[in-house]
Amino acid sequence: MQNDVEIQGKTVWIGAPSYNEAHGCAPIMLQDHDADVAYRNIWVRALS
Repeated sequence: MQNDVEIQGKTVWIGAPSYNEAHGCAPIMLQDHDADVAYRNIWVRALS
């Protein structure tokens, strides 16, 4: 979970994040692992 931090790349399970190439817009996927989950206060905006 990230809270009030700047994401530096892919959130991999181990090691420092990195981008190997430029990327464009892509879908956001939220995981629930078949558990009761609620998502709140998620804001998405385009970056310039």
